[in-house]
Parts: sequence; C-alpha cells; structure tokens
Amino acid sequence: MIMNRVFFLILFISLLVIPLSINNVNSDGVSYFELITEIGAGLIKDSETVKQVEIIISEEQKAQIRKNLNSLNGSQNNFFNEYESIQIETLKGVNAYIAKDRWKTFSESNNGIKGIYLSGYHLLREEKINPIKEIINNTVVNTIVLDVKTDNGHLMYDSEIESIDQLNNERIKYDATTLKNLKEELNVYLIGRVVAFQDPIFSRKYSESAIIDTKTNSPYSQDGQYFLDPSDKKSKEYILNVALEACLLGFDEIQFDYIRYPDTSYQGLIYDEESNFENRTKNINSFLSDATEALHDIGCLASADIFGYVLNAKNDNGIGQYLETIIECVDFISPMVYPSHYSKGSFGYSYPNNHPYEVVTASLDQGLSRGVDQQQLRPFLQGFWHSSQDVALNIKAAEDKGLGWIIWNNSSVYQEDFFTKIES
Repeated sequence: MIMNRVFFLILFISLLVIPLSINNVNSDGVSYFELITEIGAGLIKDSETVKQVEIIISEEQKAQIRKNLNSLNGSQNNFFNEYESIQIETLKGVNAYIAKDRWKTFSESNNGIKGIYLSGYHLLREEKINPIKEIINNTVVNTIVLDVKTDNGHLMYDSEIESIDQLNNERIKYDATTLKNLKEELNVYLIGRVVAFQDPIFSRKYSESAIIDTKTNSPYSQDGQYFLDPSDKKSKEYILNVALEACLLGFDEIQFDYIRYPDTSYQGLIYDEESNFENRTKNINSFLSDATEALHDIGCLASADIFGYVLNAKNDNGIGQYLETIIECVDFISPMVYPSHYSKGSFGYSYPNNHPYEVVTASLDQGLSRGVDQQQLRPFLQGFWHSSQDVALNIKAAEDKGLGWIIWNNSSVYQEDFFTKIES
C-alpha cells in the first residue's frame, strides 16, 4: 500500500512538471520547479512534540496547482483532490522509504557499512578528528558513529526539549550545519549514538524516573552508572525526543546504546513494574518499536547495541535483551562481540581475547543460526587492547560472514593498518 502511494505521489509531481517541460514558467512567472520545491519544503512539519507530520499546502499554492493543471484535459480536480486526500501516513511512508533506500544505496555502492566510533567530545579537537579524516580518505571506512547523548548524560547539540533547561546537560559540539559539512566532506553514513537508560544527570534530577536502591532510598548506582527505569514514561519520552531531534539534525540513523536494565543480581532495586522476563522484554521492545516507527516517520533508521552474549543466551539474562524479539523492533542490531569481554573458557578458549578471529566468528555464528538476517547484524568490534593485526582479524571475522561492522575505541584512536585486509 505504501509503495502504491509513493508511486502516486511521484507520478503526481511528474504530471505537474511535464506540462511545463517546454515552457517551464507560467504566465505569472512562477516556475513549476519553484512551486514544487516550495511545497516540498513545507510538506513535512514537526509538531511541538516532534512526533507527527502533517501536510502543509497554502491556499495560494492550491490555486496555483489548479491553474497549472489546466492543460490536463479537465482532470485537474480529480488529481488535486486525490493528492489532497493523501494524509499523514503516506508522508510517513515516503520518509521511511527514502531512509531505507538511502541506506541501501550507500551500502551497496560502498560494499557494506564499515564504521568507527567518534566520541562527541572529540569532534572539534583537531588532534582527534584529523587522523579519523585521514583514515576515511585512505581506507575502507565509510561510516561514523557520533555521540548524541553520552554515557555522562550530556547532549552534544543545542536542544529545544523543555526539560533540558533544568538539566543543564548540554555540551554543545555541533549543529545541523556541522553534520551537513561532515557528511559532504567525507561522504560518510552518519549514525547518532543515543545512550538510553543509563543517565546520571536525568536519574539524579528526576529520581522518580530512576531505578531506586532500597539501601539508600536513592537512584541506584552501579560503579558510577545510574539507570533510568525502562518502564517509566517520563524517561522514555525524554530519550525518544532526543532521538527525534537528532534525526532532524541530519543523522541517517539513530543507534540506542544502554538499551537495557542494569546487569546485576542485586535484589534491592525498586522498579515501577516488577522486574521479570515478561516485563523487562516488553519495556525494552515496546520502546524500540515505538522509537523505530517514529524515526522512520521523519526519515531515519534505528538500531540497538546489545551485549555480545545475547547472541547465544536463551533468556534475557535480567537485562531485557532477548534476541528473537529485539531484532523485530529495529532495523539493525550491533552486538558487542569484544573478545576481551568473554569470560575464561568461552567458546573453548582459556583466554578469549587471544583468539579474536575465532571468538568473533563463533559469536556471530550463534546469532545467524537463530535466524538473524545478515543485513540486520552489524557487530561492534574491538578496537582497544588489541594489536593492529588482532583488530584486522576482528574485521575479517565479520566480513567472512558477509557483515558490516563498527570498530569501538572509547578514546577515538585508530590506526590505518587496523583496516589492512588479511587474507585467509
């Protein structure tokens, strides 16, 4: 149905243009191109909550369209009425289609997504960004994952969300122009990383939205990490609105990190809803589904970072990430298959970190064996605590499975020889 509507929209605009193909300016001096461009610029308008789009066509524009359609044998009213009847859902469908097509075209022309993480704090530091630009210009790397909302709860852009003023959490590093220039200079696919349910600033400001520790009767801290309650409406709305704002700034995709409950066996925690498998997976999956739909509506794809062990776990391990359901809620998942993060004895290796190719391969095999589509599986690979050859072996393991990949280094430090192809 969406494709039919998209086709009609394209056809309709084409019909507007065709009559003026010989003389593209009408008697009033208004070109079809100018008119359609003007209308197109106003077709999609974000509401105050950045949650819906609507058709915006002025009465003057309507009159101009009717006038320009006079050459279509009296059928202009039928065409216009049909066009005017296309409602919000069609425009949302068009945005989603464009976002998916943009990713597909980029991925196919660049032989997959090959990315590196760039800390938002480092974007404006020449000693950090210049080596990354050199890597992108000289290697296969074609994608940047850039912080939108950090582990510290900071926002990297100037937000218009009402609650931001009370949080004092902006550390402004870029705006829409910065992102546009970055994409154009480097020809990269740009992913915005949004740290979701780990937020020390929001948790302490709005403790009613945080997971509470019964011992202290205050927001729960896990080694300095403060977790929002995934069942809390206010926290979910805040994260979603950050993601939507980021999309409108110019990111191609929004990636949710810390999209989980705290990984702890500690029993002294209070949630809005009882922490059991059903509730945990429901809250994580429903948030991701809602976020993905909303992002599609305004032209972005959505992805989720998950623990590497989720690929083989038969339950959610207490964090709300269950492979068979979470994969249905987003466009892509990025399991963090870092060899250093697997416990002794994993996959039969006493020291998994010493076997990057074998460990990454085994982990990805587990995900693929459970029905995850290759196009949806895009792992985070280890770009720290490894030699250049070991990092290259991480990459080879992913590429041997026909997968895209992203390299993680918290310090945004990478070497060009990380990306040297290793033959079998």
